[in-house]
Amino acid sequence: MVSGIGIDLIDLSDFGRTLKRAGERFIQRIYTDAEIEYCRSQPHPSQSFAARFAAKEAAMKALGIAGEEGLSWKDFEVVVSISGQPTMVLHAQAAARSKALRVRTLQISLSHSLLAAGAVAIAESTGRAERNRRAKNAGKLSGGQK
Repeated sequence: MVSGIGIDLIDLSDFGRTLKRAGERFIQRIYTDAEIEYCRSQPHPSQSFAARFAAKEAAMKALGIAGEEGLSWKDFEVVVSISGQPTMVLHAQAAARSKALRVRTLQISLSHSLLAAGAVAIAESTGRAERNRRAKNAGKLSGGQK
């Protein structure tokens, strides 16, 4: 069952300014060594970096864990299969939270143009943990009490 959907869009001119301002320090904090190597091998590295940043944000949203204490950007790694299909690999805290939420798969799709980069993530779970999370969140949203 689909347990969460996340989307993120990145304005490439803003992202380019961030890369120029923060430079290598930003790249090393956000991306794994494999992601850095892949992006730098592409014709337009900033587009590839931006699409992966969007994928990490979208994955956090799909899992419902954006902003949680202890998460690292590197806990979310975009790898590319031989066919070119991107896959999200979760590490450390992200992997533990995903397991606790009983997420079975996390599908991602990336896209970029000259102006923007974006990503969508869809989390699928086995069910029970997700129903409990939704019930808890419904109480928060409606102001209801447990």
